Amino acid sequence: MRLAFDLDNTLIRNNYAFPLAKPYWPLLARLFSNEGLRQGIREVVAFCREQGWEVWVYTTSYRSKWHIRRLFWLHGIRLDGVVNQQRHDRYVRVRCTKHPPTFGIELLVDDSEGVRLEGERHGFRVLVVRPDDERWTEALKRAALTVA
Repeated sequence: MRLAFDLDNTLIRNNYAFPLAKPYWPLLARLFSNEGLRQGIREVVAFCREQGWEVWVYTTSYRSKWHIRRLFWLHGIRLDGVVNQQRHDRYVRVRCTKHPPTFGIELLVDDSEGVRLEGERHGFRVLVVRPDDERWTEALKRAALTVA
């Protein structure tokens, strides 16, 4: 299975102050990044890897693929793929904010109800994870197991 995470307000703080994970490489993180990842991300990625799943990022931001991969690397996480706004614009032919099926993504983890509604309309699965959900890791594991 291929699973993808949104970034802003799902894994990266924007408008919400959810707890952040400690970087795997803290000194390098201070030098090379001003962003952190949500607490629990390493646990979730480890769970996905145990299941044999691919872990991707699908974001509407214009962050470069290199920037995104480096951010996750600083937390000890290797990504299998990245879809940013540039890649989305190049390949997606459906009119919607995100279209995971174009990239073989079977479950998208996002904070947006609007993306969930697009998923219903266009036939793809979205797990909405609210920024204030402290038990988001358990919800994700349950949802992912039902998709796999």
